[in-house]
Amino acid sequence: MNTASGTGNLPPSVPSTEFTLPQAVLRRTARSELKALSLLAAPIVLTQLSQMGMSIIDLMFAGRVSAADLAGIGLGASLFWPSMLLTAGMLFAVTPTVAQLYGAGRTGETGAVARQAGWLAFAGAIVVISVLMNAESIYRAFNVDPVGIPIAVGYLQAQAVGIFALFGYFVFRNLCEGLAFTLPAMVIGLLSLALKIPLNYVFVMGAFGIEGRGGIGCGIATAWIFWFQFFAIVVAVLVTRIKRSGVFDRFDPPRFAEIWALVRLGFPIGTSIFAEVSFFSGIVMLIGRFGVDVVASHNIATSFAGAAFMIPLAIGMASTIRVGASVGAREFTYAWLTVRVAIGSALVVGLIAAIVMLLGREQLVTLYNDEPQVVELASVLFLYCALFQLFDCTQVVMMGSLRGYKDTTKPMFIAIAAYWGIGMPIGLAFGFGWLTDEPAEVVGFWWGLCAGLSAAAIGLSIRVVRTANAYIAGRRTPPPI
Repeated sequence: MNTASGTGNLPPSVPSTEFTLPQAVLRRTARSELKALSLLAAPIVLTQLSQMGMSIIDLMFAGRVSAADLAGIGLGASLFWPSMLLTAGMLFAVTPTVAQLYGAGRTGETGAVARQAGWLAFAGAIVVISVLMNAESIYRAFNVDPVGIPIAVGYLQAQAVGIFALFGYFVFRNLCEGLAFTLPAMVIGLLSLALKIPLNYVFVMGAFGIEGRGGIGCGIATAWIFWFQFFAIVVAVLVTRIKRSGVFDRFDPPRFAEIWALVRLGFPIGTSIFAEVSFFSGIVMLIGRFGVDVVASHNIATSFAGAAFMIPLAIGMASTIRVGASVGAREFTYAWLTVRVAIGSALVVGLIAAIVMLLGREQLVTLYNDEPQVVELASVLFLYCALFQLFDCTQVVMMGSLRGYKDTTKPMFIAIAAYWGIGMPIGLAFGFGWLTDEPAEVVGFWWGLCAGLSAAAIGLSIRVVRTANAYIAGRRTPPPI
């Protein structure tokens, strides 16, 4: 087979509501690829937006209680997501592994991958729970304003109850998405979003004889959501064609060679995610000394930026699936087509988001909090949100595409260098005034955010071009699946 000619063999087509690989490989064009990516990405967008929506709901409920509760939620999230994603990020190795098996026509082998990922999830959950239960000492080590610490600690300890469920959900979700079935996570996400509002009302504000717990109540409600999502995704696997993967056909003990293969692929993924998320979260920790109003303003700006980021993130995740399936089928030209279509789509989305942030920043801020000092500072930070949109879109799509190639180690080093070798030093230098007469405080750290994302976008783009060209030219072949 000529791997560069596009004459390989993709799996037989199945109903487009569940598997969206193209029926006519030879007729694949930019237009057909955009359609295929959209069919995959649209449910992922709604899934990610529902997840972001739940975070926004937490911020809105906490903000109505007090600025301290709002800051506590932000501090809690700044520790929860890095610690969770560093470990759960390894489970994202399931998606490209399953996608390549599917592309190679070996769907029946994908269930075994998920079973071994389950053991990895169990171990990772234990690590995260240990971190969450010892959060107070971490905050005090960063000299965080003590006003927000009790709320942040209570918020994290409440969420710890649902961590095993969350990790199990990730295993099954990644199995589904690797098989190009993105609908279950979307439906579950939307149902979770609908449940989050009444649960927050009960546990945050108090109702039906249950005392309101403020920001801590947000964590209690979230733990309930984690368990709902786990049981819902199990049902989805059992009643859809994903059961063809054979994931529930038998029980497998840990097979360390297979688990290690997932770790080798997934650890760089988790570390890359950790490098980015901890970069953002570390800034929250560092600006915590500037007071709760500054932290609240920062959280509002990053919350909306995160919501806008969900669409390019979904495109990047869809790119992982499409690139992985094409690589599994040895269709390297089509993998490169996917990359180009994905980045073009994401840049359009980023441009639209930047325009919205520039024109409507004050109105958007007041949706979260109407305290004058918070509105004034958050409106300024929205300008920087708009500035880094195109770079943020680029880096997430390029990273997702590289995962489809199972190229994760060098992208990990690029991410670490960009965020911690460039972005954080710039933020520290200007935020604390090491290079200026007056510290720029939170604005200086946002200069670092922009620099770090720009560096990541450039470095990952170069890596994608080199990787794709190496496959097409035959200078590189994919490792065994």
